[in-house]
Amino acid sequence: MAEKLGTLFQLYYRPSSALSTILDAGSLALAAIAAAALGFAMGELSRVVLIAVLFAPACIAIISVWDHLGSVGVVLRRDYSPLLVCILMCWIAANLPAWLASFLAPAVSFWIHAVADVYFLALAAIAIRTVFGSGIGKAIGTVLGGAAAGVGGFFAYETFGGMLSYFTSPLVLIWLYFLFRPNLDMFTGLGGGLRSSQNFRRNLDALTVNPRDSDAHYQLGLIYQQRRNYTEAISRFTKAVEIDPGETDAHHQLGVIALEQKRYEDARRHFAATLALDDKHSSSEAWRGLGAADLQLGKTEQALAELQKYTDRREFDPEGLYWLGEAFKKLGRVAEAKDAFQRAVEAARTSPPHRRRYTSAWGRQAKAELRTLS
Repeated sequence: MAEKLGTLFQLYYRPSSALSTILDAGSLALAAIAAAALGFAMGELSRVVLIAVLFAPACIAIISVWDHLGSVGVVLRRDYSPLLVCILMCWIAANLPAWLASFLAPAVSFWIHAVADVYFLALAAIAIRTVFGSGIGKAIGTVLGGAAAGVGGFFAYETFGGMLSYFTSPLVLIWLYFLFRPNLDMFTGLGGGLRSSQNFRRNLDALTVNPRDSDAHYQLGLIYQQRRNYTEAISRFTKAVEIDPGETDAHHQLGVIALEQKRYEDARRHFAATLALDDKHSSSEAWRGLGAADLQLGKTEQALAELQKYTDRREFDPEGLYWLGEAFKKLGRVAEAKDAFQRAVEAARTSPPHRRRYTSAWGRQAKAELRTLS
């Protein structure tokens, strides 16, 4: 209990790390009880219900479609409980101090709760980013869409809430049961996502006891990387490399993180180590990372050669084509830069649906570069 309270207070100063801990060890039942108790004390229990039945599902539906995560039903069953426990903890963290402050300054209670609502939405955006690994822009948009669904649901309840009493009739309940019985499996599986991910995480932790098991550390690193908890991810990948210097996957992911964090010398070192072990590792993506790092370090001619090697092997990768266009642009080879950017746009447009989460941003950036060159 003390550990979970500590995690709640950690949301105020290290929200990403706290949410990662909640995903690993949080209790949905405890979060729901605490949120319901606070909601009851504040006279806003209906808000807690709306978060559970409208806000969280709406956020999942929006980010599933926007980020091309797959079927909404599948994502809902997998991620509803992990997201809900995070969202409820965020709501408690935002509203607990507001509830206490309203006793001290009742004259400005409205503004205190308004600030708490904004703070909750900010924490919820970080929760979306942590659970789904999405960019912060998409996370903010998703939360605003979920908030709109919650507000709409609130006004609908205020308008038509009296009609719900008709559904308490035993005959109507029996009829609804048989009507929706084929779809009940979807609802009964909503709570399993959090348990499954926590069990998997505990099993990996148990495997790290073996001092020679680099793969367990690598798998844990992937979990933290997906949550954008890069401090823990780097620690795990580094440990995997220490155990097995030939762990190409860990070297590669360290390069990916370093490139995203704009630590270009570190990125170059890790990608070079990956290529020294396997020239074609991860479908040759280390060549793309090495070229991107060298381009940022001002080694343009060298970067061009590396990126051409990569795009010769993977000619329909939008990210590789984008960086190739950047290299041509820096060298003043405008016609070749335009061609590379145009190919990047086309590759992003025709990429498979499950890849568009990763490729769409490169297509947009390539379009922007084409406008500057036209």
